[in-house]
Amino acid sequence: MPLLDITIQLPQHTKFNMQRLTDCTLLSKIFAAEIIELEKSGGDRRRSVNMRGHQFIERITHLSDTEIVYQIEGNGPVKNHQGQIVYIESSDGPYLHYQIHGQSNSWVPTCLLKVVMNYDFKLAAKRLKESLSER
Repeated sequence: MPLLDITIQLPQHTKFNMQRLTDCTLLSKIFAAEIIELEKSGGDRRRSVNMRGHQFIERITHLSDTEIVYQIEGNGPVKNHQGQIVYIESSDGPYLHYQIHGQSNSWVPTCLLKVVMNYDFKLAAKRLKESLSER
């Protein structure tokens, strides 16, 4: 069962590509976090994330025109964290389908972690849409 499973409707007029979601400046803005690109390791892109008092390293394991798959290296706030973002064009317009799998890595129950993540990612989705509308 996913910790997060949301759909983000993108503005109709926006030209979007998944490379945008690897831009640390944009990600820092939409997640209200500090995200810094690190050196590649084994061909994979990596970034340091400092968000909500948690620091961790994300590794992008797959990047294409329509999909990003990433995971957290080592210990993070979510154990066995694996994220997948898929870009989909439909008759209703473009959207992103975002899923995160894993479980709580602390005293916080997984069900409560789901609520917090859902709130954070809906807020991030709102900031993403605003950012895309500005261009």
